[in-house]
Amino acid sequence: MTGEFQLRAPKAEETPKLASLGRETFIETFGPLYRKEDLDHFLEKSYSDTVISAELADPRLTHQVIEFQNELIAFIKVGPVHVPAKSPSPDAAEIWQIYVRQSFLGKGLGNRLMNWALSHFKLIKASEIYVSVFSENPKAIRFYEKYGFKKIDEYDFSVGDQIDLEWIMCKPPIFEE
Repeated sequence: MTGEFQLRAPKAEETPKLASLGRETFIETFGPLYRKEDLDHFLEKSYSDTVISAELADPRLTHQVIEFQNELIAFIKVGPVHVPAKSPSPDAAEIWQIYVRQSFLGKGLGNRLMNWALSHFKLIKASEIYVSVFSENPKAIRFYEKYGFKKIDEYDFSVGDQIDLEWIMCKPPIFEE
């Protein structure tokens, strides 16, 4: 692959591209686990153009994308804690999603997104960082553990009618004043 990977904020007019990237990367990663009806319901609820447009307009959420040869190939979304964590500190933050197209895995893009997120969290002085991860995704669990995240709880996550066990992982405060 030749070319440069560009990390940047998505533009509002890229809503359809970002929504499509969300749907496609979710299907690549988890699609075979779900019945079509459950998957379709989840994708409409999570990655429709309407949902993504509202999220891009939400000042509490911050997105970054990685673009390669005019194609969006990875993204991260961060914001306030929305997983059912017990007593997160008021200035805690969360990685809501981080996805990379399968064909670009192993190129350090997840690390690049995570490093951006850690810089962002430092800038906003987040006291702790949460992330939710599918309990049966050892690759993702190892990725987060590499950055100091530890499992602190679990909860039921629904994709349509299917319920999966999701882990809540947390990275303790690391930022100095």
